[in-house]
Amino acid sequence: MNTISLQKVSDNTLCSTSPYEQLFEHVAAHLQAQGGTLKTIERTQGRIEAAWKYGFNPFGMRITVNFASQGDETIQLTLNGSFVDAIDTFGAAKKKARAITDELLKPIDIAAWPIKEGAASSQQPSAATTPPQVPLNGANAVAHRGKRKGLTAVFAFLGGGIGLHKFYTGNWGWGLIYLALCTTGLPLILSVIEFIRVLCLTQEEFDRRYNYRPISAFSWVW
Repeated sequence: MNTISLQKVSDNTLCSTSPYEQLFEHVAAHLQAQGGTLKTIERTQGRIEAAWKYGFNPFGMRITVNFASQGDETIQLTLNGSFVDAIDTFGAAKKKARAITDELLKPIDIAAWPIKEGAASSQQPSAATTPPQVPLNGANAVAHRGKRKGLTAVFAFLGGGIGLHKFYTGNWGWGLIYLALCTTGLPLILSVIEFIRVLCLTQEEFDRRYNYRPISAFSWVW
């Protein structure tokens, strides 16, 4: 049983002075103990994400835990709940994040819940000893936005000429431009190129571009 010191700051925020690696393993163990499937393991970026079945989607609900160093040997943990291809209308994902936040305060045997190799990981366990610094403006890291590579490619191929894929990914400003220029054929050419580009991206690369960064109306994602 590991001994991790955690303090609750808000409904979905915790802080700790425990070593980062032990803290990371502690969180991973709790997410799995609560029935989650680890989908993303990024120690250097300070992020771990787990998925739960919701409705007909076996991985429909996501809980993302972001770690950030506050510079005084304190690590801040922020939990965000989201859905894949759905809107959290009734707050189920947020409630799940709050429940997991409370669970993390409890001790757990991390040896009983090792990180499984099936999770997408870009670092070895010893690659990071501290999480990234907390943003200067205090903003939380972006939670998984729920965009899917397959749907983005389909929208680019079938409706790219009118900017359908841009509306889907959140670039609605570019979507309006594509729609306005649809009779010129230029959006169709660009959408074919984007379709090929999306297909060539790995799932991790797609998530970095479309799910773990703020997307504005006129930001160009490539």
